[in-house]
Amino acid sequence: MAMTRNDPPDRRSLPGGAAPGGMRNHNERLVLSTIQQHGPMASADIARFTGFSAQTASVITRSLESDGLLRKGDPQRGKVGKPLTPMQLDGDGAFSLGLRVGRRSADLVLVDLVGTVRARRHLFYAYPTPDNLTDFVRQAHHALIADLTPVQRDRIMGIGIAVPYAIWDWLEWVNAPADQMEAWKAFDIATVFDGLTARPVTVGNDATLACCGEHVFGLDHGLPDFAYFFVGSFIGGGLVLGGRVVWGPSGNAGAFGSIPVRDVREPVHQLLQTASLHVLESALEQAGIDARSMWDRSQCWDAFEPHLTDWLHATADELCHAIVAVAAVVDVPVVVIDGNFPDAVRSRLTIRIADRLALIDTRGIAKPRLQAGRLGPVAGALGAAYQPLAAALMIDGSPLY
Repeated sequence: MAMTRNDPPDRRSLPGGAAPGGMRNHNERLVLSTIQQHGPMASADIARFTGFSAQTASVITRSLESDGLLRKGDPQRGKVGKPLTPMQLDGDGAFSLGLRVGRRSADLVLVDLVGTVRARRHLFYAYPTPDNLTDFVRQAHHALIADLTPVQRDRIMGIGIAVPYAIWDWLEWVNAPADQMEAWKAFDIATVFDGLTARPVTVGNDATLACCGEHVFGLDHGLPDFAYFFVGSFIGGGLVLGGRVVWGPSGNAGAFGSIPVRDVREPVHQLLQTASLHVLESALEQAGIDARSMWDRSQCWDAFEPHLTDWLHATADELCHAIVAVAAVVDVPVVVIDGNFPDAVRSRLTIRIADRLALIDTRGIAKPRLQAGRLGPVAGALGAAYQPLAAALMIDGSPLY
C-alpha cells in the first residue's frame, strides 16, 4: 500500500493467529498477553489475572510451554508452602523483523518474543528512495536471519514497518529530487516487502510505532497513560491511554509534530519545523561541520558544540509549549521524551524541558511529569517488530496491542 496520511496501520497480510504449534486460541492469547504485560508469574497468579480456574490455567501454560512459547523461571520460595515456579515468555518462542524508515536513515532489527534485539542493521542515506530502501532490506534481511536455525526461522511471525505517513512531504528539506518524492506515492511498501522477505507484513506510522515500542519494551510496566515525543529528523509523537496505544481513526493520533506554533516574528508554522533534528543538522552544515556523523550511532555529539546547546535550548522551549497544549487537551500525567540521539543528549534535553516547564503558566491543568524514554533510535523498529508478534500471539484488544 502507498502510505497516506489517512491510512490506519495495515495488518491485512498478517495471519489470523498463526503461531508455533498451530492456531493460538483466545485463552492462550490471553495468558501470553497477561505475562507479557505483568511479567513472569506462577500458575495461580495467571488464574487470578485471567479469571480461569487453576486447572485451566495450568493446562494452558503447559501447552504453551510445550510449544516453546513459555518456559519455567527460577522457583520463588514464599513464607510457607512449596516454592512457586513462575512462567515467563521464552525468547526463542517467536521472532519478528522490524523496519524503521526515516528521512536520513533506516534500521532493520530481528527481535525475539521478549523484545531482545538479536541482530540489527543500519543504513544512512542523503534521502530515502524506494530503491535504496528495497536494496537495504534485501541484503540486511538475509544477514539478520543467517545465524538462526531452521526451527527459529519458522518462528518468524512477520515484518513490521514503521514509516512516516506521506513520506514524500517535506523531503525537499533533505534536498530530495522531486521525482524521488513522486516515486514514493506509487510505492506499495506492504506488497513489495511481503514479496521480498516472504513474511507477513504490517505497516504503521513511524512515530506511533516508536511510542508502541517504548510502551511495550521500554518503560516500566504500570504506566497506562502518557504522551510521547520522539525527536527525529522531524519530531513526532504518540499517545497511550488506558494502557493502549491510541491509533486514531486515520492511524495518526499523537501527530505532535503537526502542532502549530508561532514566533511573534514569524508566521504560524508546525512544531516539526522548529523542534526537529533537521534544524540542528542545518545549523551544523552552515557552520561548515560535517553533519553526517549525527546518524553514526557510535559517535557522541560533543564535537557539535556550541550549536548543540543552542539547539537544545530552542527545542526545549518549543516542546514546553507543545507539552502544555497536549496536557490541556488529554490530561496525561506523564510525558515521555526520546529521540534519535545519544543518551546524554536525551538527558540534557529532558532536564532543560523540565527547567523551562517550571516557568510556564500551567494554571488550569495538572502539570505532567517528565520522563526520559529508554529505547532511543531503536524505538520505531522495536514497535514495528512487535506488531506481527501481537497479531500472531497476543489477544485482540490486548492492553499492549
